[in-house]
Amino acid sequence: MPADGTIDKGTLGEAAAAPGAYALILHLAVPVRFSRTGMASASLSGWYVYAGSARGSGGIRARLQRHFRPGKTVHWHVDELTNAADRLLALAYPQGAECDIVDRLLRSSLFQPALRRFGSSDCKRCPAHLLKPVPDMLGTRYGSAAEPPELFR
Repeated sequence: MPADGTIDKGTLGEAAAAPGAYALILHLAVPVRFSRTGMASASLSGWYVYAGSARGSGGIRARLQRHFRPGKTVHWHVDELTNAADRLLALAYPQGAECDIVDRLLRSSLFQPALRRFGSSDCKRCPAHLLKPVPDMLGTRYGSAAEPPELFR
């Protein structure tokens, strides 16, 4: 894994093949209209963090390879976003749990649920597994499409 721990398309092969969790950092330059039964509808754009788990064959590496593959068939909620994202980065947490990632980010007070129940429709613990940065009145924490916000680093 790279020294700073971030995974991008070029370092994807270095991600852990072990089971665990990951944080997917994505940027949507063009708004994506998201609507599902039992969830609110929303137009999503900007930076987001999605917390996911990878317990199957190939572990975190296999799951991230799927997320980074453009034009994939939509199977999970997040597939619509990763297909539309113009920037995609990840952090791997071998043996980690997605709900622990969500909990830690929410407790930091720097993130809030982006869309209730997104990615967590079967989770009793988390309001959502898709989070967005809390608006910053000074705008100092937000990056451009080319550079993730400071709070993601």
